Amino acid sequence: MTEQDRSTKLLGLFALAFLLFNFPIISLFSNQKLWSGLPALYWYVFVCWLALIGLTALIVKPHSAKNKL
Repeated sequence: MTEQDRSTKLLGLFALAFLLFNFPIISLFSNQKLWSGLPALYWYVFVCWLALIGLTALIVKPHSAKNKL
């Protein structure tokens, strides 16, 4: 993956995060419903946050060195 591809993917990931944590989407989970004893909004924020961290790690992960001797 070239540096340009990586930058483009990270910019797209930023745009996705901006949309996920902005008002229209986050307000869908601001009700009083509980999931496993926690409000749905907490679940939404933490699951999205964890997914974004995982996707960021996949994007910035260095290439494997299996072809290098």
